[in-house]
Amino acid sequence: MAVLTDQPVAGCMASQYAGWQIAKGLGISARRGWGRFEVLQPMYNLAKRQAEVEILPLAAAEELGVITYGPVGGGLLSGKYGSGERPASGRILDNSEYKSRYSQDWVFDVASAFTRFAGEQGVHPVTLAVAWVAAHPAVTCPIIGARNLEQLRASLQAPSVDMSSSLRRAISDLSPTPPPATDRLEEQTG
Repeated sequence: MAVLTDQPVAGCMASQYAGWQIAKGLGISARRGWGRFEVLQPMYNLAKRQAEVEILPLAAAEELGVITYGPVGGGLLSGKYGSGERPASGRILDNSEYKSRYSQDWVFDVASAFTRFAGEQGVHPVTLAVAWVAAHPAVTCPIIGARNLEQLRASLQAPSVDMSSSLRRAISDLSPTPPPATDRLEEQTG
């Protein structure tokens, strides 16, 4: 049970919060002199880029650490999923939460394009997926979650990828850019 006091406490972490909730929490903690969120833990991968809209810009502006989860999208970006391609079993097929999260056809199109792109680069898809997430300027580090030794090895190779801005942009272009939180686009055109 959490006890609220007027005494400052060490920083906290927030996971699975919307940008407005994080900002509200930061405002309340500042007003009351409490420890603030110091680290955010959003889901972030090539198929699920919503964190780019508000959470990652907020983290950069407030100098918050960001440790993302799901860089391989529950296996979606591991090379075994694609348009019309499914393994016999896997998290996305067997787990109802992952099945719901990655059920749209377009995510499998992204997985196909990404796997093809990784092959053209001569890089394992898991390595490239983790490297892409890690290269976002607001991300402190991605959390890796391998289901087997091959995926662990591939994830651990991510720092060896020379993720130039043009390579990151080319990978980003494989999936839809999330729409802005408002209809104001002037910040995106600058």
